[in-house]
Amino acid sequence: MKQNQTQAEKASILVEASNDFLKREIQRLESEREAMRRELQQIQQSYAWRMVNSYRRWIARYRDNSVVRFYEKIALWMLNRMVENDEQDERKRYQLWLQSHKLTPEIIETMKAAAASFPYRPLISVVLSVGSATIENWLAVTIDSVRAQLYDHWQLCIASDESAGQSIELMLARYMAEDPRIVARHSPGRTAGAPIDLRDFVKGEFITFLDQFGQLGAAAFYQVVKRLNRNPLDDLLYWDEDKLDSEGRRVEPFFKPDWSPDLLLSMNYLGECFVIRSTLVEKLGGLRRGFAPSQNYDLALRAVEQTDRIAHLPEVLYHRRNESVWLPHLADEVAERDLQSTRAIGEAVRRRGEDGAVDIISPGLYAVRYDIRDEPLVSILIPTRDNCQLLRQCLESVHRNTDYKNYEIIILDNDSAEPETLEYFKEIAAEIQIHRCPGPFNFSAINNLGAAKAGGKFLLFLNNDTRVIRRDWMRAMIEQAQRPEVGAVGAKLLFADGRIQHAGMVLGICGMIGHAFRFKSCNAQHYFGLADIIRDCSAVTAACMMMRHSVFDEVKGLDEKLPIEFNDVDLCLRLRQRRYLVVYTPLALLNHYESATRHRIHVPGDLEVFMKRWGSCLKSGDPYYNRNLTLAREDWTIAL
Repeated sequence: MKQNQTQAEKASILVEASNDFLKREIQRLESEREAMRRELQQIQQSYAWRMVNSYRRWIARYRDNSVVRFYEKIALWMLNRMVENDEQDERKRYQLWLQSHKLTPEIIETMKAAAASFPYRPLISVVLSVGSATIENWLAVTIDSVRAQLYDHWQLCIASDESAGQSIELMLARYMAEDPRIVARHSPGRTAGAPIDLRDFVKGEFITFLDQFGQLGAAAFYQVVKRLNRNPLDDLLYWDEDKLDSEGRRVEPFFKPDWSPDLLLSMNYLGECFVIRSTLVEKLGGLRRGFAPSQNYDLALRAVEQTDRIAHLPEVLYHRRNESVWLPHLADEVAERDLQSTRAIGEAVRRRGEDGAVDIISPGLYAVRYDIRDEPLVSILIPTRDNCQLLRQCLESVHRNTDYKNYEIIILDNDSAEPETLEYFKEIAAEIQIHRCPGPFNFSAINNLGAAKAGGKFLLFLNNDTRVIRRDWMRAMIEQAQRPEVGAVGAKLLFADGRIQHAGMVLGICGMIGHAFRFKSCNAQHYFGLADIIRDCSAVTAACMMMRHSVFDEVKGLDEKLPIEFNDVDLCLRLRQRRYLVVYTPLALLNHYESATRHRIHVPGDLEVFMKRWGSCLKSGDPYYNRNLTLAREDWTIAL
């Protein structure tokens, strides 16, 4: 009874201190907001802004004019030529970004003072493994990166195995003599690379893991504890990271999304170094020896099944040496890592009540192929109007290139009048349903009508200007759409020349919505392979989108107040409101000739309705798109 009372008193004190801290943070943020408001006002009153704004209004009014479109293409080509030698160079862009985000002496002193006054100051234990492959000066740099933390309440726990040399042991002894926060344990029975037994070794409330290839940014623990003072119940925190080249320069930043469960099944995007509550590690039984060198990935996969209190810190706080430069047997290391990673993912899938296999897309990138339950009927809804050759090509590709056979096709005809099209309808009428949808074109109303006529457990919305490329495309979409937590599934769509047209949507691009990696080559890997792996998105295009019929009915279908534009994005955002996931899968691969039937149509009313409903959502940012990435283009380059 007394112990419970003491714990309650401690909790009360912590909550009160946290409230005081939050009040100070609110005051600081309000001051920053006011400063940003004044800065924005100055920008909007500038001559350059007024000129650009006038141009945008003019373009919006005359965009469908062929002459305007021609000159717009020339302008974009000239702009790309001007920036390709500088802004398009990501290495150079990142160096500019680093300069603008450098910790100045003033910032460092401010952070130190704030860290010392945090009401909640948990001990963070850093677990560092040392073995035969350890390079002494690298180990020293790693240890020094911990000692340089602006938040000083940490413990460094170093475990050396039986292969560690005498010089390493002497170096560790010197560090322990200099800093009582450093403790080392020699484990003669532990083989090189094996996970560390954390029991009776680490004392911290939170744990993170390091090896000689990694270094912490000076503000790492400061940012962690700052977040914990706002959200003291967080169990797992992760940050952005970059690499160190052979000369120690920081390159290849990975600006990560917020929590994305499907991305974690496709790659270890949390990284080798993240912060996790020690009681959670204890509950999970610690690191599992049999999953080395992927034991941290395995731990993360198990941890996220036990908590949803997962926080992303959008700061580059971890730097990792490029292992390909240093590991003598890299191919063997990569193969073993992939083997153990697929084992860990496979076990995670089975723990979650699913059956399936795990494929290796490329080193470090994976695809979960879920078993399809009961071979359900899929209803393919295809709106169309004339242009018979497009529809014929679409239907023939579906029949020829689909290895899943339990589907029905429903053609939704919006006033076709060309004799060739009407004759084609007669040819296919015995095998395919054709429903007339007369009147002004309303994509939402037409597909809602089709859904009402559909008998399938799954609805597959498909444009008539698409062509199937990959035979298992429909299976890949069913695998994801059958999961109860998934609301909608989108495909990877390519232009006719092989460039990417759609790899998921991003909110906020150019103030609206963009397509990830649009116009980028399909044959190259872009931004850590995100175009090539299954991941969560805020929205996907209905040019090829699947969802369960029951979920479509639950959200009352597509909004007919959005007849032309934004209806698919609106549907996805309503699904997200209900806490469904929207999943992109590149394993569903098609060509999309993008509105070839109707060209480009802009309806001012659609934009007005959409922005009134979702404008604040666009302004707040896309949780699956890092704030450090550009909103000016769709290529995931760094924002400057």
